[in-house]
Amino acid sequence: MCDVCATPRRASRSLEDNLRTYGWAIQYVDGAGHRAPAYAFTVGLSCYGHPELIVFDPDPATAYLSLKPLAWAVLEGATFEEGDDLAAFFPPPDNAELLTFPDSATHLHAANALFRAPGRPPLPALQLLRPARLQLQLLHPLAGR
Repeated sequence: MCDVCATPRRASRSLEDNLRTYGWAIQYVDGAGHRAPAYAFTVGLSCYGHPELIVFDPDPATAYLSLKPLAWAVLEGATFEEGDDLAAFFPPPDNAELLTFPDSATHLHAANALFRAPGRPPLPALQLLRPARLQLQLLHPLAGR
């Protein structure tokens, strides 16, 4: 069970504290097998005019470390789009790519609840895909756990 479901008030307070302190936060959601994989997403990048970021990963620490450098780059003025070269953040052989995430309302609940204007479409989002990490997860399903 994720922090939000287990302890909603504490999780909400922690999220708000991180947003106030750092200008952004990461929300991790536990998975329930291959049909509902674990993932993490940013909360707050939309306040900087940037799509939120999401990565699917069974390990919370790896998910956080994957999103963190990109989020800090956004706060420093970088903008990312689908297909951008991320070699500066994920040097070979650990390459990565960004894909447009089709509907953030289905996964980025906290970001949409906090920053989506009433009557507006879901916040834009980009999915971080790390093929080497995905291959490791497929070969060794317990990797990172």
